Amino acid sequence: MIQFNNKNTQLDDLLARMAEEIQLDDTRKERMESAYRAIESLLNEDTGFFKDAIFEIYPQGSVRIGTTVKPTGKNEFDLDIVVHIVMNWEEYSPQFVYNQLKRVLQNSDRYRDKVEPKNRCIRLNYAGDFHMDILPGCQETEIDYNKLVVPDRKLGDWTSSNPRGYGKWFIDKSNLVKMSLLEKAYAMENLPADEFSKKKPLQRAVQLIKMYRDEYFNDNKEMATSSIILTTIAGEFYGGEESIFDTIDNIIGRIKQSLSDLNWNGDRLKVLNPVNNDEDFSDKWEEDKEPELYEYFKKFVAHLDAQWQNLKEDNGVLEEANILKGLFGESAFLRAQNSQVSYIEKARKSSEIGINTKTGILTESLAIATKKVRSNTFFGSEQ
Repeated sequence: MIQFNNKNTQLDDLLARMAEEIQLDDTRKERMESAYRAIESLLNEDTGFFKDAIFEIYPQGSVRIGTTVKPTGKNEFDLDIVVHIVMNWEEYSPQFVYNQLKRVLQNSDRYRDKVEPKNRCIRLNYAGDFHMDILPGCQETEIDYNKLVVPDRKLGDWTSSNPRGYGKWFIDKSNLVKMSLLEKAYAMENLPADEFSKKKPLQRAVQLIKMYRDEYFNDNKEMATSSIILTTIAGEFYGGEESIFDTIDNIIGRIKQSLSDLNWNGDRLKVLNPVNNDEDFSDKWEEDKEPELYEYFKKFVAHLDAQWQNLKEDNGVLEEANILKGLFGESAFLRAQNSQVSYIEKARKSSEIGINTKTGILTESLAIATKKVRSNTFFGSEQ
């Protein structure tokens, strides 16, 4: 089994399984897709503003780019969708368009009690499950179909946005690597190229970094670094690495270097929207806003870096397990470990793997200096 022939690939396999364990399951995905399709049907039935409007609805954020993470504790998953309206937006005020969406939702028996107005979007709260943030936006120009203007209630004006363009930017970054370490390993064994092995290292890295963020800020959630900042930084610093471990390692290193260079000049890290450099995702880090968020971000990076450097050392299996549990949570680690063990057990039964007698690393059973790993019965005896 090629994916088990060295420590790096085994670790990547385990990291991928942890990311797989913490992403949304198919049932939740189907339930959320059904929820936003229901909004589309509701707007199509409108006899007012939306009756003659040309519009489409699509997801944005982590659902769009494949970096979803299960909420921890009592947190609910945030499903972000866009109502993309094609019209001459200059003929309407931003408040008017916002209110038309709110009107339709509040007039519905199904959604009336779930409506919560936010600054740019309208939230529907599905208690104990997820909440849906619906962003109304008007296509800004015919030249770029993805650029929108969206209402900002605090500013009392339109503001520029490009959620679909951002999604394309991130996916393009993810595809800098044509075949990941795991894709190559699974392809060499003629294993199915399902989502587990096909998902790119950058996508997995963002999932894991966000999961670590949730663990790190578990008792101080208001100081947690936002997902859009972490995702954008990861995308900007991604260098096309084929390994999940190397992707995270190099992203951390490049963040550290940037922070060091900026600190020398007395500046802060700015995380700009890659498809709209006028938008600073990290503007809350300014001294006149919430500078403590920036300090917590730097501590967060330093802690992740220290733990990641420990993983590079030859600490032994137990210590590595403890590090991974501390980073991503014990339950996620144990589920991933069980998944990997189950996979290895199946390979044992088919006599496809062995243990290298010199290194102790799992490898192909026909390789030089290996002995076959005997499969175990239910009671633990060899057969």
